Amino acid sequence: MGATFSLRHRTPALADLPRLAVLDGASAHEGPLVEYLRKTVGGRQELDNTGSLSVTFGSGRPHTLLIAGLDEPGYVVSAITEDGYLRVHRLFTTAPHRNIEDFFLAQPVRVATLSGRPVNGVVAALSVHLQSERSVTIRVDHPEQFHVDIGARSRREAREAGVDLLDAITLEKTYIELGSAGRACAPWISGRAGAAMLLDLARRMERRPPAGTVTLAFAAQQYSGHRGLARLAERIPADRIVWIKAGGDAKPGVAPVSDDKPAMAQELLALARKRNLELDRETADRISVPAFAAEQIWKQPERVASLGLGVENAGTPVEVVSRPGIERLADLLAEFAGIAGSPVPTAGAPPDPPRAESTLQVLLEVHGVSGREGPVRQAIEKLLPDWARRASRVDKKGNLIVAVGEEPERLFISHMDELGYEAREIEVDGRVRVESRGGGTSEFFEWHAGWFHTEAKSLPAILLGGGFGSRSGRADMGAASAAEAAGMGAKPGDTFSIRKSFRPLLGRRANARSFDDRVGCAALVDALRSLQPEQIRRSTWFVFSVEEEVGLRGAEFVAGLARPKEVYPLDTFVSSDSPLENPRLAGARLGEGFVIRAADSSGITPRAAVMRVAELARRHGIPVQYGITSGANDGSKFVAGGAVNIPLGWPLRYSHSPAEVVDLGDVEALGRIVRVLATEP
Repeated sequence: MGATFSLRHRTPALADLPRLAVLDGASAHEGPLVEYLRKTVGGRQELDNTGSLSVTFGSGRPHTLLIAGLDEPGYVVSAITEDGYLRVHRLFTTAPHRNIEDFFLAQPVRVATLSGRPVNGVVAALSVHLQSERSVTIRVDHPEQFHVDIGARSRREAREAGVDLLDAITLEKTYIELGSAGRACAPWISGRAGAAMLLDLARRMERRPPAGTVTLAFAAQQYSGHRGLARLAERIPADRIVWIKAGGDAKPGVAPVSDDKPAMAQELLALARKRNLELDRETADRISVPAFAAEQIWKQPERVASLGLGVENAGTPVEVVSRPGIERLADLLAEFAGIAGSPVPTAGAPPDPPRAESTLQVLLEVHGVSGREGPVRQAIEKLLPDWARRASRVDKKGNLIVAVGEEPERLFISHMDELGYEAREIEVDGRVRVESRGGGTSEFFEWHAGWFHTEAKSLPAILLGGGFGSRSGRADMGAASAAEAAGMGAKPGDTFSIRKSFRPLLGRRANARSFDDRVGCAALVDALRSLQPEQIRRSTWFVFSVEEEVGLRGAEFVAGLARPKEVYPLDTFVSSDSPLENPRLAGARLGEGFVIRAADSSGITPRAAVMRVAELARRHGIPVQYGITSGANDGSKFVAGGAVNIPLGWPLRYSHSPAEVVDLGDVEALGRIVRVLATEP
C-alpha cells in the first residue's frame, strides 16, 4: 500500500492538505509535489534551478510574495550492499528534532526511484527477543547504522527493481484528523499546510485577480539549508514577503527576520488585531543557510516577516495543525495581499479501489491488544468453514477452540493478541495515560499515529513519548478535556495500538506489524478451510489463544482443560537474518522454508520429534529449517501435562516492531505442514 489518509470531516478550505500531506518529497526530491501543484494551481508558473515553483497572478504594485516550503526530512541511497540492503545519507542539514533518527527506526519507508514508481521498504531494527543474547546492547539510531530492507536478496535484485544510488527515502505517511475540531496530523505536516494555504489563495485569484501582483512560491530544500528560499528571494523582486514557516511553536505567530527592522511583522500583527485574530509576537527568526548569510537572503529585511502556523509536536511524525486556525490565517494573508473572495470547495480524493485479500491480510488489518482480542476472534470465526464454526467454542478465558473430538491427542495453537497499550487514566487535558501490554521497544511506537480502541469504535490517535526506555506514554485522540474524552467513549481499560497495513516488498517479501502471530492464526484458519473433519483421523484441537504476549495466559488456561500427547504451537521464529544481528543464534533465513523451533527460552524439543517433522516435510516437498532462537511459546504450558512440545514457525526479521518482514513462501510452507500434521494417522 502507498501513503494513506483518512478523514473524519472535510471543510471547504485546505481541501488539498490531506493529499499534500502524504506525497513523498524529501529535500531536492520534491517532484511528486511539484507535479501535483502544477496541475492544480493555475497562474503564470516558473520552476527554478532549485526545484522551487513560483506562480504569479495579477499585475502592478504592490508585488506581494508569499512563500511556503514543500519538502520533508529524508535520506538518500548512498550504497547498496551485496545482500540487497540500502545504506543511507541524510538529505537534511539541520535536524527538525533531536530524535529525528529514532522516528525512522523500525518504520515503514518508501524509496522514490527514478522511474517514478516507489518501492516499499523498512528501516531494519534489532529484534526484541534476541536482546538478552547480545553481549552488548547497541542503539541503531544514526544513519551510519541504518539498513533499509526492501525485500531484495542481492544488489542485483535491488537494481532490477529500479532502485539506485541517489534515490530518496521517506517515511510511509498517513494523514488523520483528531477529534471533531479539525486537528490535522501527519509527518511534518506544518510544511505542507503552508502549501495548502497558498493553493486556496490561488483558487480565489483564479476567480478574481488580486489588487496588484501576487506571487505564490513553493520552496524546495527547506530542510537542506533553505536553498530554495534563498533562490526565490533572489529572483523575485517583491515589495513585501511573507515566509510561512514549517515547525515552530504551538500557537500561531509572526516574527520579523531582523530584530531591528520589524515593520512587516508589525503590519501583520495590526491586521490580525483588527480581525480579532490572536498571533504571538515571536522572537526574530534568523535562518542558517550554508554559504549564505541571513542578510544576503533578505535584501530588505524590513519588508519581510515570517508567519508561524501553530504546530503541536513540532519536528515529529505526528505534527498537528488546526485546520480552522490555518483557514483564518489564509483569510488574513488574503486581505494583506489584496486577494478577494472566499475559499473554493474542491472534491476530495477518490477512494482507493478494493483489493483482493488473503486470510493473512484480513487478519493483519484487525487490531487486538493483549487482553482485548475480541475483534480478532470475531474475524477468525467469520473465516472458518461452516463445519469448524459449528465445532468451535469460546472458553472462559476468551480462547477460541475448534475441537475435532473430545479429548485431544494433538493440539495446534496460535495466539490472537498483539503488542499495544492499555489506558490507565484520563488526564485533565483529555489525553490518556497508557502503559505497554507485552514486550517491545518504546522508540518503535512513540511519536507515531495509531488507533484508540473504545468499546464502541476505534478513534484516530497519536502516541506521545514517555521518554527513553519508558513503558508508558500519552495517547492524544483529539479531546480537549477529560469530559470530552469520556464523551468520546474513552475510559481506563481501553487500548491503543499503532497503525499497520500489509505492504508488499520485492519478490515474495512483505511487511506489516503483528505478523507475530497473525501468520500462525492464518495458517490454522487456512488449514481448517482446506480440510473436512473426516480427514482429521485423530482427536485434534485447533486453538486460537489470548494473552500470549503478557505471559502465555491463554495457553495456560487451555492446558488446564486438555492433556494432549503432542502440541504444535505456531509462532514466530525470531531470526538473526539481518545485518544488525549476530548469526550465532537464530540463523534461519527468509525464503528457505518454515522453521521447527527446536529450542527457545521456554524449553527444548526432543531431537527425535524435530527430525520426524523435518523428514515428514521433506517427504511432502515442503521446505523446512530447524534452529534455536529466543522467546517463549504457548506449547511450553502443556509439557507438565505430558505433551511433547514441537513449536513451528517462520523466520521473522525485526520482531515486535512496525518493520516486521516475512517471506510469503515460508508462510505458505507453514500452512502446508499444518495440513500434513493434522491429517497424519
